[in-house]
Amino acid sequence: MGQHSFTSQMPGEHAGIWARDPASMPPRPDRPRDAPRPESVDEVARWAGSEDLRRTELVYAPVFWVVLPLAAVAFLTYQTVTDPTGAGWNITVNGESRDSWPDWVPWLAWIGASVWLLIALGLLFLRPSMLRNLRAENEWIFEHGVVHSIHRGSLDYDDGEASWATYIALDHSLDDRQATGIHAAFEEWLSRKGLPPARSNPLSSATLFGAHAEGGYFILHLPVSATAGTTAEHEWVLITEPRDGSDEVTITPVPVPKKLQKIRRKLRRKSGRKNEGRLTR
Repeated sequence: MGQHSFTSQMPGEHAGIWARDPASMPPRPDRPRDAPRPESVDEVARWAGSEDLRRTELVYAPVFWVVLPLAAVAFLTYQTVTDPTGAGWNITVNGESRDSWPDWVPWLAWIGASVWLLIALGLLFLRPSMLRNLRAENEWIFEHGVVHSIHRGSLDYDDGEASWATYIALDHSLDDRQATGIHAAFEEWLSRKGLPPARSNPLSSATLFGAHAEGGYFILHLPVSATAGTTAEHEWVLITEPRDGSDEVTITPVPVPKKLQKIRRKLRRKSGRKNEGRLTR
C-alpha cells in the first residue's frame, strides 16, 4: 500500500467508516478522568525533558563539545613543550617504525583541533538563540496544548527488527459518545487499511473521517520510553497544533503521576526560593 494513502489524506477521505449504525458501536474505551494541566511553562519544559533529549542537546551538549577540543589543544600544547618530536611515543607510519613524528603530523593535529574548537564555540554561541526558540515552543505548548488520554491500538508495529505499540489519543473534553465513536472509527480504519508507514506523523480523526469526527489522533510513535513491551505507564499527552502552518503536531508526554508530583514539588520549591529572595531585597 503506497505511502500516499496515509500521508496525503484528503479531509474526510474515510468518512464512510464514521457513517455506521450507532447500535453497532463497541463498548466505550476506559478513559482516565483527572486530566492534568501544566501549571507553568517551566513545567512544560520538564514534561518534555523527562522523555526527550532536547535540553541535553541544546544546553549540555554544546558545553561538552567545547570541553573536548580544549582538552585536545591543552594536550597538544603540553606535547609541543615536553616532546616536540614525539620521541617518547612508539610511532608507526605506513607500517614502518620511526623515532620522531613526520613533520606534517603536528600541523595536522593543530589544524584539526583548532577547526573542531571553532565549530564547537560557534554552536555554543548559538545556544542562547536555541534556548529562546525552545522557550517559545514551550510557551506555545503551554497556551495551546490540549490534554488527550492515550489508549493502546489493536495493532502493534513490527518492521522485522523491532516492534512497538501504537496508540489512539482522545481529547479529554469529548463526551463519551464522541470518544467512543472516534476510537471505534480508528480501529475500523486500522482493520481495513493496516498500519501506516513507519515515519508517518500523527493522523487526526478530522483528517480521516471529517470535521464532525474532530478530537482524536492515531499515534504510530508515542514519544515515551515505556512503549516497548505490552503497555505504557503514561495515560496522558499534550497535543499541540503547529503555529507555523506545517502539518506536524507536537506531542508532549505527561509524566506518570509519581514523576509528575516530583517535578511539581521541585518547581514549587524553586519558585518559593525566588519569592523569598525578592522579599529580602
